[in-house]
Amino acid sequence: MESLAQFIQQKREKAGLSLSGLANKANIKPEVLEDIESGKELFLSVTQRQQIARVLKCSPKELKKYERDYEFEVISDECIDNLKKRILNRETNLQCPMCGEPLITRVAKMYDLEDNLVLEPKAHCVKCIFQIK
Repeated sequence: MESLAQFIQQKREKAGLSLSGLANKANIKPEVLEDIESGKELFLSVTQRQQIARVLKCSPKELKKYERDYEFEVISDECIDNLKKRILNRETNLQCPMCGEPLITRVAKMYDLEDNLVLEPKAHCVKCIFQIK
């Protein structure tokens, strides 16, 4: 079976696109596509998959079948609680406990039934499926 890197490279070449041409049309950084085509990246975000599929005239499902299956690991409650505290403390440069990539974090302001302010930490990984809702 072909790898994701091989599939994308072959489709790109068949379409007559350079790596930078595909990056430009798909609105993806050339460095990201270099990582994909070199085999460093084995998993695409939904957005990346849709953008690349649109330019290469294939379906996102077709791209997905070449991606490496992502193995789920259970993250301990202690780890999640620690991350939540760090988000509430406005720490920056937090990393995903699943893949080590950067986390996008925010603090949602909500109100309970008695109209008390409740701060709720939220996070999601830039690369994998990890999130704190």
